[in-house]
Amino acid sequence: MIMHRYRPTVLFIVSILAACTAVSAAERRVPEIPPPGERIRVIIDSDAACEIDDLYAIALAVLAQERFEIEGFVAAHFGDAGGPEGVEKSLAAIQAVLDRAGMAGRFPVKRGSHPLRYSAVPEPSEGVDFILQRASDKVDERPLWIISLGACTNVACAYLKRPEIADRVVVFWHGRTQWPDKAWNFNAYNDLKAVRILFSSNLPLILFDTGTELYCPMDESEREIKPLGRLGEYLHEFRYRNTYFQSSKKGFFDLGDIAAIIDPSLAQSEVVPAPSVNWDMLYNHRQTHGRMLRIHQIDRDGTFALLYTRLREHNAVESPSGSE
Repeated sequence: MIMHRYRPTVLFIVSILAACTAVSAAERRVPEIPPPGERIRVIIDSDAACEIDDLYAIALAVLAQERFEIEGFVAAHFGDAGGPEGVEKSLAAIQAVLDRAGMAGRFPVKRGSHPLRYSAVPEPSEGVDFILQRASDKVDERPLWIISLGACTNVACAYLKRPEIADRVVVFWHGRTQWPDKAWNFNAYNDLKAVRILFSSNLPLILFDTGTELYCPMDESEREIKPLGRLGEYLHEFRYRNTYFQSSKKGFFDLGDIAAIIDPSLAQSEVVPAPSVNWDMLYNHRQTHGRMLRIHQIDRDGTFALLYTRLREHNAVESPSGSE
């Protein structure tokens, strides 16, 4: 009898939530990558201690400050692989790249949140607060781009705390999923709750859904990266820390995210409905939430050519003689 007494109220609440979701879906903006020459405000959210590709992505980003107005970095967890110290490890890895680039202390580096325990309760962190603070900048009318290279926990937490940031941000998330079937990826299963929030929200979303074939054989790295100053040597020598990093079929996945934003001509994309993500990680294309931009291809040679060019330019400034 008690259940029957409250059933109309429950149904009313459910109907209101459904209506709100429909409005959000209709209002979801489809973001566009600005043309070259236009500067973008960014925060880079990275699980940098997890994989070598984050280090290369961060290096390219800091060497492209004519494109990126970097407001800071947020260190992300990387699930069970990083354990409770994952955020601290990522923070140290970000700082190491900045140091090798001669930019130690130039940008704020904040600690992000641990994975969501509950679907509607944000996990606190200084990184989430930093995202919200920078997104609330009333002086600069440009949107804040959050480039999320790992689990999208910090984006989801920021949205849960203040959903209105959807009007002030663009989220660029490295999913590299098994489209159109499932949202399976290391970044996704490290916080599936966050992924479900991201797709069902009204946050303007660019899904970077490619990058597997961004290979760089060791002989090419030896020739094109190692000679280019402290940063180039660091990026090359880091590959010897793990046999997998030395493989000719090792993808430098996250490097593609940064390259696609610097030079949109390197990427191929499509506007698609934003599906729901089920608990089994399958995409639900029957229940969609507006539209999103999905990048499905990135030019391998152009991406690495961009990296090599920026490293050479940086080395020329840091070491005018051409050697350390």
